[in-house]
Amino acid sequence: MVCSSGVGFDPVIDGTRYTFDVAGLYNGVFVMADRQTGSVWTHYDGTVLTGPLAGTGTRLEVLPLHHRRWRDWLAEHPDTGVLAWEERFADQYWETEPGTPGLGRMFLDTIVSLDDRLPENELVLGVYPGSGSRAYRLDAAEGLTVVNDQIGGVPVVVILDPDSMFGMAFSAEVEGGARTFEVGDGVLVDDTGATWSLEGVGDDGRLMFVTGFVTEWYGWAAYHPDTDIWPG
Repeated sequence: MVCSSGVGFDPVIDGTRYTFDVAGLYNGVFVMADRQTGSVWTHYDGTVLTGPLAGTGTRLEVLPLHHRRWRDWLAEHPDTGVLAWEERFADQYWETEPGTPGLGRMFLDTIVSLDDRLPENELVLGVYPGSGSRAYRLDAAEGLTVVNDQIGGVPVVVILDPDSMFGMAFSAEVEGGARTFEVGDGVLVDDTGATWSLEGVGDDGRLMFVTGFVTEWYGWAAYHPDTDIWPG
């Protein structure tokens, strides 16, 4: 994850399962080409940039993906499987720390407009509910933090944990009404007293995932040039 971001998609669209390879860089982050049509897609929002599917409205559905440190994930999911080490790819593995300062020329040269409101590599949780967008600075959170917010008129609850590099966003609407949330002993507690896990599972069902993922500022701002920043 050179750009510190990971995004999950449903690869099936209208019955076709698409498979992908890395195709290069655009706006400072990698893009991917599907093997079925040769179209080039972004890994930020699942839209098509060029190729036979461009302009057709074809888009991959973004799925919830947890970006956090291995030790924290393993503590909650001890039976997790891990991809095996492949010796033939040994020269492509390296140790890295998400958000490490420095942006190479090969990345800079592809960025249409570099936004200097934050340091290039600062980690943010970028959230896009479909109208408007906001970047939540992980370093601005003090421990596990919950933000009750609205983006583009959509009520959201945002969870930030800078120690684990974790961030998720959910719709705050439950059973037809918006709720407010706070942290309670490692879980979320809403204003009705219902509790929810950090994965959005709770007493009253499951919170609806809102498109969002942890990434470096330069990439999020390049794809969302009108984004707001939290805290303002």
